[in-house]
Amino acid sequence: MNSIELIKQLLNRLKKFSWLIAVIAAGFGGFFYYIARQSVLVYTSRATVFPLNSSTENSTGSAISNLLGLGESTKSFTGDASINIVELANSRRTREGVAMVRIPSMQNKTVSELLIEENNRHTGFMQNVKIEAPRDSLSQINIASNLLKFAFVAKISKTGILELSFSNTNQTLVREVSYIYIDKLSEFYIELKKKKAQIDYEFAVKKADSLLAVLNVLDKRAVALDESTFFTNEGLKRYNLPKINLAQDKATVQSQYYYAVNNRESAAYRLQKETPIIEPLDKPEPPFDAAQKSKMVYVIIGLMLGSFIGIILVSWKIINRYLSDELNRAIEKASKPKETLLVAQEEPVK
Repeated sequence: MNSIELIKQLLNRLKKFSWLIAVIAAGFGGFFYYIARQSVLVYTSRATVFPLNSSTENSTGSAISNLLGLGESTKSFTGDASINIVELANSRRTREGVAMVRIPSMQNKTVSELLIEENNRHTGFMQNVKIEAPRDSLSQINIASNLLKFAFVAKISKTGILELSFSNTNQTLVREVSYIYIDKLSEFYIELKKKKAQIDYEFAVKKADSLLAVLNVLDKRAVALDESTFFTNEGLKRYNLPKINLAQDKATVQSQYYYAVNNRESAAYRLQKETPIIEPLDKPEPPFDAAQKSKMVYVIIGLMLGSFIGIILVSWKIINRYLSDELNRAIEKASKPKETLLVAQEEPVK
């Protein structure tokens, strides 16, 4: 069977069993339509959050540069390496704090209860797995924390602004949970900033006090040295060098003490004045982004896949026969040279 005969037989075979190919394609198209129909409509809220700190608002030039996207605007949330706002937003502490909040507009239920109820509204084939609502609140919070982990996304944009998004099948729940997330994030962020300022202040105070104690010790040594060198020759190095070294040590410690005092006053100012405020620029208000599997796209994919599988199934008998013939022909062609060689060797030499 050559290639022309193969094409003719394939065309005849496909024409004869075209109804079977159509049935298989229709079956796959219907199955993919069912899959697309099982998908639920998911709403996604998007909010942009910006920090307002007193330390960054004192400079008019830097504020204008930040508004224009110039200068060091990317340090708005990334300047403090000790407090990562993205890690805080994605942390289990924040998720659990959100899950414990009650929403008065939704029958005063907690976020954890509402998330579990909304999850169980869309269960079945290719949908959510049903969650049995536990009786104790701690287990509910743990389950809701896992649900929030996959539904909430936080990232920093190129301009240093925090972008938050939350997805769910209930529009009202999307709005309420988004605002709760922003409030909890602001609360925890401010708490951590104040705690860090308190730690910095306590460290600056301890540093200044320790240096002051060293200065007092040096002063006592200087007094003792003066009292022990009465009526002595000041030109002798054994009396002169200790005083010079002591004066140098005191100057070094005194300069460090001045810096420590400045750091202490600066830390005290930050502790009293720095109150970060997280203000949403784009609030999570409807209309939200809605996403659902396209039934038309899924039907087309199903028809194309079903047609391809149907063509392969119908043509497989002829293709298999053609491959077998080609394989046998190749084996015969490979064995002929060996047979002629054996015959030539068996002939007597004249």
